[in-house]
Amino acid sequence: MTHRFRVLLACCVFFLSPLFSLAQGNHKDLLRLLDASPADADIIQLPIRFHLVHGATMEKKGVSMNMWISETNIRREIIPEINRIWQPARITWVIESIREVHVADTPDCTAHLKEIAQSNRETSGRTKMIMEVIDTSHRHPAIHNLYFFPYVGETLQGFAFFGGGLSIPDNPDGGTMCVVCAWTDKPSGARHPPHKFDLCEPLPFKQGSVSRTCSHELGHNLLLQHPDKETQTITKRLMGGKQKGYGLTFDEVALARSVARNRISTIKKWLATHP
Repeated sequence: MTHRFRVLLACCVFFLSPLFSLAQGNHKDLLRLLDASPADADIIQLPIRFHLVHGATMEKKGVSMNMWISETNIRREIIPEINRIWQPARITWVIESIREVHVADTPDCTAHLKEIAQSNRETSGRTKMIMEVIDTSHRHPAIHNLYFFPYVGETLQGFAFFGGGLSIPDNPDGGTMCVVCAWTDKPSGARHPPHKFDLCEPLPFKQGSVSRTCSHELGHNLLLQHPDKETQTITKRLMGGKQKGYGLTFDEVALARSVARNRISTIKKWLATHP
């Protein structure tokens, strides 16, 4: 392990709780939060809106899956754990609001839910189907949006949108949307039926949790990619590869912070036209 690529392990840092939650959809509070994160700030505070998707009951191997994660779970367990994981990057995620949404009222919704429940990593159009059944009308156009959905496919736990290119010149402020499941069958390799995904996981990393998956997908929003397993020399990383874990490399921290600063600038520009 070289000094240049030394892994910053989240499990070796102190817990960092979110500083506060914003008033539901309050633009003035959002602007105050951003003003507290100037370009040279050591701690970058990023607002995030959570969406709990209800009405999507899904069946898999005799298990009926629906949304069981609550607002209380997000505030007391998930967001503190996300911030513990992201503390090495000195990025704090602050809840802008938590919205309860329903599946979209479309003719194909029921059929799509059945197909998603039986899907796997190779299923064509799986991600598109999930996005078609989620009502995204409450999505914030400028800040990060994280959707909790019952189940996203066999051995899958979430996905994210980069928002454009994979480099800062092509996509300076990254993406703003990701989806994380509430039920998973990944730990058993789909040999067993899906079960409720643990909200957090005692250290060290063993099989993952809702909070780690959220942190991983938000990493993709900040343009972080999966390591190449063939050339990877640093392991136990948040973004995957060999021996998954919670670590962030110096390069990943630098990239995530640059994209986060650009996202703050984008949000400020949006607020200037939406007082």
